[in-house]
Amino acid sequence: MMIGPKIIIELIGTAVLVFTIQVAVSSGSDLAPLAIGGVLVSLVFAGGPVSGGHYNPAVSLAIALRGKMEFPDMIAYAISQVLGGVLGGFVGGVVGGFNVLSAGEDASTLQALLAEGIFAFVLCFVVLSVATNPKAEDNHYYGLAIGLVVVAGAIAVGPISGGAFNPAVALGLSISGGFSNLLYVIMVAGANLLGGAVAAGCFHAVVPASEEVVPLGEKASLYQAVC
Repeated sequence: MMIGPKIIIELIGTAVLVFTIQVAVSSGSDLAPLAIGGVLVSLVFAGGPVSGGHYNPAVSLAIALRGKMEFPDMIAYAISQVLGGVLGGFVGGVVGGFNVLSAGEDASTLQALLAEGIFAFVLCFVVLSVATNPKAEDNHYYGLAIGLVVVAGAIAVGPISGGAFNPAVALGLSISGGFSNLLYVIMVAGANLLGGAVAAGCFHAVVPASEEVVPLGEKASLYQAVC
């Protein structure tokens, strides 16, 4: 499959995700984490057969380091994801009001960045484990597992860090809101990417190359290499 359809679905999916975040947070509902996690589950299942349904540059980085994606394609994914985040953030801001990603009032920047890095690690590690491990091939729970991490993270550390776990979310909200709180957002994006890289390293330690018994191809993984 050509890269074109894949980056289009990544842009659309990320836009819908960030739109949902923008509107759900603006509503002030305690159920916002469920709305965000729920739409991510649906988007992963919807976009998985086309692009793998990453919607997150940290996830794409982890998959590239995993060896299931070429790095030039990872860059194309990341650009489309950030553009989608900006689009979704802007439309969501018009509909529900613009929100600024920021650390909690009682949290230090260090605490917030640690929270972001840890849950980005958890998210990416779960993605690699449920969607690229040959022993979990063709499972039907991968989307739910991924969405539940976001729900748990938003509830657990959202009040501390803002709960992005995704550079496209952080940058999309900031850029669409007039580059609000950009320094913090850049640090969050860096923490998310670092979490993704560490997740890939840990996955290689848990599932070494010697255990790769299924050849890469259409059935090897939903998160297959871009071809």
